[in-house]
Amino acid sequence: MRYVRATAEDQARIQEFLSQFVDDYLSEHIEAYLSSDSGGVYLALDEDSQVVGSAIVDLVKAQEAYVSGMRIRPDLQATALGQEFAEFQVQEAKRLGAQVIRALVGSGNEISQKVLQEKLGFQVVDEWVVGSLQGFEAPPFADLDAGPAWAVDRDRLAAFFHEHENDFWSDRDHWLPRKLTFEDVWQGVESGSAAVAPQDANQSVDALALFRIHEGDMHLNYLRSMGQHLKALMQYLWVESRAWGVKTLHFGLPRNSADTLIEVAGLPLQREWHGIILEKHVGLTSTSMV
Repeated sequence: MRYVRATAEDQARIQEFLSQFVDDYLSEHIEAYLSSDSGGVYLALDEDSQVVGSAIVDLVKAQEAYVSGMRIRPDLQATALGQEFAEFQVQEAKRLGAQVIRALVGSGNEISQKVLQEKLGFQVVDEWVVGSLQGFEAPPFADLDAGPAWAVDRDRLAAFFHEHENDFWSDRDHWLPRKLTFEDVWQGVESGSAAVAPQDANQSVDALALFRIHEGDMHLNYLRSMGQHLKALMQYLWVESRAWGVKTLHFGLPRNSADTLIEVAGLPLQREWHGIILEKHVGLTSTSMV
């Protein structure tokens, strides 16, 4: 079996290969992965150079990689190909400079979990939920304790972050949770996509949300609250949603934050997916790709 990095010229045959999997979301993202500067789409080729598997290696940040999107031809799914391909993904991520490799696996995908944990040494670090809430409507007035984070000084935000610096967030892709940095928080502040409560300079920050508005929907990428001001924070997000005409909120959040959001919002779930984040720390290697 040979493993090779796909190029733009391979797009048609990748799409043909993926067409055998029902409603495969990966088909919509192949073009973006093929244009990636680091990592991308990788193919497993048999002795006749036919595609029998595909997978993704995504360097989401310097020294942080995700291995995902593995698809194996149905008649080969009971063979050792899945484990061999996963081992290749790890080696390729290391070759690209990753020192932390993560994977997001559906809660019911016991085969992938077993390979990653028992064969490749990954550890479960968190639960993850991707979902959507519909019917987002603003209350008649907002609690003035919450508002945009640009009104809060940097030191108070830094103090809040340092209490939660191991948190995950979803940035622009709800399916790729990554570690939050203070630079991520501050970029959200500067772009107007961060909300915080309380805004009172004499109080510590209690709740923080990072979000963006895209194609008429709100995407909630991070939510953390100590509990006291969560309702105020949600009311502010409702006001933001009304200003943009938003009715649907999409989110990718750790399980605890997602449960809190669903409970406080009190809105019907449009969809909900549960998985686990697995993580492996590795050293640098000079291993070359076949």
